[in-house]
Amino acid sequence: MRLTAEAERRYVYDIFAALGVPEDHASAVAQLVTEGDLRGHGSHGLVRVPLYSGLVRAGKARVDARPRIVQERVAAALLDGDQALGPYAATIASYEAMARARGTGVAAVAFYNCGHIGLAGYYVELAARQDLIGILFAKSEASVHPYGGAEPMIGTNPVCIGIPTDGDPLLLDMATSATSMGKLREAVTAGRPLPEGYAMGPNGAPTTDPAVAQAGALSPVGGAKGYGLALAVELLGGILTGAGSGAMQDATGWRQLWGALVLVLDPATFIDVAAFKTTVNSYLAEVKGSRLAPGFEEILIPGERSYRTRRAQLEHGVVVEDSVWANVARIARELGIEPERYLAANGS
Repeated sequence: MRLTAEAERRYVYDIFAALGVPEDHASAVAQLVTEGDLRGHGSHGLVRVPLYSGLVRAGKARVDARPRIVQERVAAALLDGDQALGPYAATIASYEAMARARGTGVAAVAFYNCGHIGLAGYYVELAARQDLIGILFAKSEASVHPYGGAEPMIGTNPVCIGIPTDGDPLLLDMATSATSMGKLREAVTAGRPLPEGYAMGPNGAPTTDPAVAQAGALSPVGGAKGYGLALAVELLGGILTGAGSGAMQDATGWRQLWGALVLVLDPATFIDVAAFKTTVNSYLAEVKGSRLAPGFEEILIPGERSYRTRRAQLEHGVVVEDSVWANVARIARELGIEPERYLAANGS
């Protein structure tokens, strides 16, 4: 299934508008969902609409939410998301951190009490596109076992860093688990086995069966080192922000929502920005031009593959799995929206 990026944006926007979500909130969700699919991260694209719409219908995400700063200093702030949809709250927090960093050189904004924020790297890219450095630590649902353990105790807890260059920013967006829950669900849907070392089953034994892994736990990336990083993000993106730690759901449903910590640095505080970007570009060119290991055709910079995919899909259309399209189409039709009209522009 293919549709244009603009058609996907309109489709997602219309779904949330039909749920009573205000224009700016719905626009933020539509932007994040579309960017996820555009960049080839289907796990953070249209597939997230059932979760986000489900939060609205369950009253866990409020359509009248007004995120607000509840505590602040000159270079830092704590933002209560007021149960807003995550992309809207995270966008507000990111721009707040960027504005403060312009005045103070470095700024931090923590936020909590909002929905799932989507493609976390998007927010640090916002900063990098404005010649700032963005860093984000996000807490997520407990699905990762500690190193040496067999129970899901920690989130997949992404770490994101965006650094400006003379072209596309360097964009590191990585889960601290061997894979994300979204990609695990993709593997289940596709019937695709997981690589060795990605997960364990409920009995604590390693598994490559994604369905078995769903009942068990994901493994931390890089063993003990990834576990340490994931744990640190749980504390910084969860406990420090007020988003809590560990499991976000229990037998009664959601007991806490999402949160994250956004840090922004203004390179101009330390160095001439143009000189910084030129030097970064030169070094990245050296890295890419260095000797290849056997079996490799190219050295990629973090974010480079996603940018290429985005450009290709802007030209040729966004690929959406048929099963994902069907699930979202059911939600759309319940709201009186006809999904097929969004495909008309490109004849899919």
